Amino acid sequence: MNQTTSIIDRPAPLPEAPVGLWRRLLRQSWIGALAAALFLWLLAGVVTGSLSLSFLLANATIAGFLALAGTAQMVVIASKPGNFDLSLPYVITFGAYIMSAGLLGQGNIAGSLALTVLAGGLAGALNALLIVRLRIPAIVATLASGYIIYSLIVAIQGGGFTRVGGLFEAALRLRIAGVSGALAATIATLALVAILLSRTVFGLQLHAMGQNGEAARLAGVRRGWLTLGTFVLSGVLAAWLGALLATYQGGVSADLGRSYLLGSVAAVVVGGTRITGGITSVLGTAIGALVLTLAQSDLILLQLSIGAQYVIQGLIVLGTVCLVAARSSNRG
Repeated sequence: MNQTTSIIDRPAPLPEAPVGLWRRLLRQSWIGALAAALFLWLLAGVVTGSLSLSFLLANATIAGFLALAGTAQMVVIASKPGNFDLSLPYVITFGAYIMSAGLLGQGNIAGSLALTVLAGGLAGALNALLIVRLRIPAIVATLASGYIIYSLIVAIQGGGFTRVGGLFEAALRLRIAGVSGALAATIATLALVAILLSRTVFGLQLHAMGQNGEAARLAGVRRGWLTLGTFVLSGVLAAWLGALLATYQGGVSADLGRSYLLGSVAAVVVGGTRITGGITSVLGTAIGALVLTLAQSDLILLQLSIGAQYVIQGLIVLGTVCLVAARSSNRG
């Protein structure tokens, strides 16, 4: 009797089971932040006695502003490990002042927006010049440029600044089914940035440079020009945020952008994006901003002191960092 087994008699290998939708969803870096946002919304419903969609949308509008700042910061963080844009709050404030100044005429909203965005781009170009040409570390360079921009803010804050008003303010304040125009504007901006980072050569090279700068250089990436584009994009987003804030809030102040420095980094971290460079997630950053905003609203509803609010928010960020680190080590 033949002891050999023919190939025909061997059982065919089982096909690999396709990864289910829920399993793919659970692998996303921002899934924890999404769960936290839902929990915080439910907590607000328990405290107030009703689960309000309008409460969620109102917080989403505020979170949209923070998401813009977080996305601007995320782009810089992704460009190289240890990179941060410390000039971000000053560019936001400077953009708000330019938008409110009406230098091209009080009714020329389009001209004011163009001038504001141009100023943000120039601020980003200044940061890139200090980093690329003078080889100053990004943290030091952006801190220095931030002080320069702040001195300009102090010099001009005594000038005549008026409410932006007009159709632009009306459009930002308009609400359709509870969704504000400001929220729609931020969502549209974030969608454009997400496409830029995921569907263009710029985005591909940015991620490559952030993961391994030397390998990117050997592959032909022009790191100087890419750094310029990165910081210009960050400056444009910051200035655009300043214009939105000045218009939506109906005024400006010298500390308008102050809260967005730490908040922008926190939104990136809470959204599940590692700060080691080479990774971006606009959606994760937006959800992280929503978590931080809902957390602050819940703490106010619970009537906790300002000190307790800061402690709990710090614990949220710290806990998120630990979870992301643990998840990354398990994958490795």
